[in-house]
Amino acid sequence: MGATTSIPNTINVNEIIFNTGLSKRQICSLWTRFYELDRDARGDAKGYKGYLDADDLGRVRKFDENPIASRLIKVIFDDFGSNGKLTFPQFVDFMSTFAQRKRIGHNHDRRSSIQTTTTTTKTDLESIKYSSDDSERTRKIKFLFSMYDVDRNGRLSKEDIQEILKMMVGKINDDEASIIAEKVIGEFTEDQPNTTVTLENFEKTLHTLDFNDKMSLKVLK
Repeated sequence: MGATTSIPNTINVNEIIFNTGLSKRQICSLWTRFYELDRDARGDAKGYKGYLDADDLGRVRKFDENPIASRLIKVIFDDFGSNGKLTFPQFVDFMSTFAQRKRIGHNHDRRSSIQTTTTTTKTDLESIKYSSDDSERTRKIKFLFSMYDVDRNGRLSKEDIQEILKMMVGKINDDEASIIAEKVIGEFTEDQPNTTVTLENFEKTLHTLDFNDKMSLKVLK
């Protein structure tokens, strides 16, 4: 990539602005961060590859203290990357999930993914994909949903929740994890037995929670 902290001319900044709604200043700040994270196999030589891999994200300070760090990295690369790589536009697309401003390149009203799913009769897998029509809140909800959807089938099951619990808590037996997972699923499904949670259920339950600020980054405000 060369020893420069300036965004290369090969990257279309205007297109990124159009797709994400971020300002040029914000994108330049993200480039600095991207450049610092992009290292060689030894963790040296900034701006080495021109993309990020799982090792680059794993070197983020205090990331190794997060019990679900490996899950977070997997979701980032599955949802935003390609072939185990995260290019700068993909990195910005991911980071824009934690912005508060609307995306300005498209017609973004504040409709929820519930309405989108209902009017277009999308499948479970289609409904969880990020769309240019997503509001900033909907993108955050979809990201949270993806974190829990371990088998990536577009629905949250008791087994999905159990897997996340084991990552977060560590030493927890199957019976305890099962009981907690059933209670969590019950919160989203009104205690209906043997049910799974759709994105619609998930969003309906979270609609009263004001987590937009808590899931926003200062650099993107």
